[in-house]
Amino acid sequence: MQRCTWEAVIRYLAGWSQNADWPGRIGGGSGAIVLSIGMSVLFVVLAGIMVFLVPQRGLRRVLESGAPAQATVVSVKETGAQSWGLKGTRHQVSCELEVCPSDGSPYRARTTQFVSAAVEGALQPGATVAIRYDPAKPRRVAIEGPIAPAVG
Repeated sequence: MQRCTWEAVIRYLAGWSQNADWPGRIGGGSGAIVLSIGMSVLFVVLAGIMVFLVPQRGLRRVLESGAPAQATVVSVKETGAQSWGLKGTRHQVSCELEVCPSDGSPYRARTTQFVSAAVEGALQPGATVAIRYDPAKPRRVAIEGPIAPAVG
């Protein structure tokens, strides 16, 4: 009677047998197919988390604890990504802003974040928006919402 170990299970799922001649026939069988499909799905899920959720966590932190300021929208570009939630569909936009902190000179910063349709409609070059920025890294900004529409 043969003992079942993790190594034996992995060898079985990969299609290897105990008495195979190396390099022999590697792979094949339904176990290897299921394992490869499972690993592919896991990779796609992890990649999605890294691409969408990790940057949003940093923006949330800036919105919660950042210093308030005003900024003028220099340019806006829709990235094409969307997010669906309880508050409806949100589109991801990338904005270049002229930040005017109350205790320093103006500077330019970029942010990419998901915004509601109302905020997206107000984000036009020349519009004034309320933002929050990280005092330790001033170029890290997050848009809270519009203050005044673009003039002209």
